[in-house]
Amino acid sequence: MTSATLLLNDDLCSRRAWYSLRWRPPFLNPKQILVAAVEHGLMAEGDAGDAAELRVMDLAVDPGLDTPESDLLGLAQHIAAFAYFTAWLLRGSQMPYKRPEPVTLPDGTFWTSGAFLDASERHLRRVVLLDRWDSWAQMALERSWDVAGECAAYGVGMDCLIIEIGALRNGRWSNPLTRAYRHPVSKSLRFKRRDGDDFGSTWERVERENDKATREEWLDAMTDDGVLPDVVQVHSVGVSERAADWCNIALTKLRRIREAQEPPEESPSMCFDRIHPCPFRACCPRGLEPSPELGFVFIGKPA
Repeated sequence: MTSATLLLNDDLCSRRAWYSLRWRPPFLNPKQILVAAVEHGLMAEGDAGDAAELRVMDLAVDPGLDTPESDLLGLAQHIAAFAYFTAWLLRGSQMPYKRPEPVTLPDGTFWTSGAFLDASERHLRRVVLLDRWDSWAQMALERSWDVAGECAAYGVGMDCLIIEIGALRNGRWSNPLTRAYRHPVSKSLRFKRRDGDDFGSTWERVERENDKATREEWLDAMTDDGVLPDVVQVHSVGVSERAADWCNIALTKLRRIREAQEPPEESPSMCFDRIHPCPFRACCPRGLEPSPELGFVFIGKPA
């Protein structure tokens, strides 16, 4: 687990962070699978899209999808098509992305990064998939462990590749990376009308996973309709003036999490938080410990 993820878990609930070092939940939610697959594709040798697509299907089987949807295959295919196109779009013909090596914080604690190095390997970058990009999302991102914490630990800035994906509804994301419209006669691929109106009922709504367009054709149509900047943009963040404070806070928290011998107090109000759903909600709110009988996988007590 990356240091930033562990610290976010601790901010949400100290018990969640403690459990996450010892147990893996039985399933992953759709967004977790999407993010994991895109990052896998970005780092893979060979075609980024192919690698991301295969990773989705692997994860959908093991550990499996945490979803109320009944059409698991359809959902997996939707995520796979989304991950395929996103990973290919972000990496293009570039070499596989690399993670920075862990760095040592002042007291000797290792910081394990979840970010990537840019092409120069002197700057950080991160892929951020979020429902909506606005001023609140920007402030939250700039003060997150994923960004401010990473920048403080490495002492360099970060370019955030922002992908605005919208909310997951009925097992589908609806955005130009996943959905388009075809003209009833010319069959041209479109994403928005130039007059701002909605497409009429005669237009066919098509999904990326079922449409015949190649990824290049889909991208060309997005570019022609001018929707690409609405979906993908770069937000650069520098090192905070309080970088030393961020490192000190991280040291204190990481030391406490790793040295604790018993589960910390629970945070009941965070058990069913919709933005950051707890992977231990199947046991902890019921007063139970994670266990193989409940589907959790023991990953070992950290040294």
